[in-house]
Amino acid sequence: MRNTAADLPEEPAPEQPEAAQVLCELLGDAGSVTVLERLRSHATDRVARYRELPAVVKGTGPDAAYREEFAWVVAALEAHTGS
Repeated sequence: MRNTAADLPEEPAPEQPEAAQVLCELLGDAGSVTVLERLRSHATDRVARYRELPAVVKGTGPDAAYREEFAWVVAALEAHTGS
C-alpha cells in the first residue's frame, strides 16, 4: 500500500538547511555533484514517461515515476552544491 501525501511528513523547501540533512540521509557517502549530474541526465520528463508506461500496463498507476520526488532532490542538490 502506498502512502498518500497526507501520510508523509512535510519536506523542507529544497533551499532550506534542513534539506541538506535530508540529502545526507538519502545519499550517504555518495558525492552530491555526481548524483546531481546523474539525476539531471536521467530524471527528465521523457524518462519519467518511460517509467510510467510499464506501471500503467501493470496496473500500478502512473505515480511510479516519482517525478515530484526527483524534482525535489534535484532542486535541493542544486541549492546545496551551488550548481
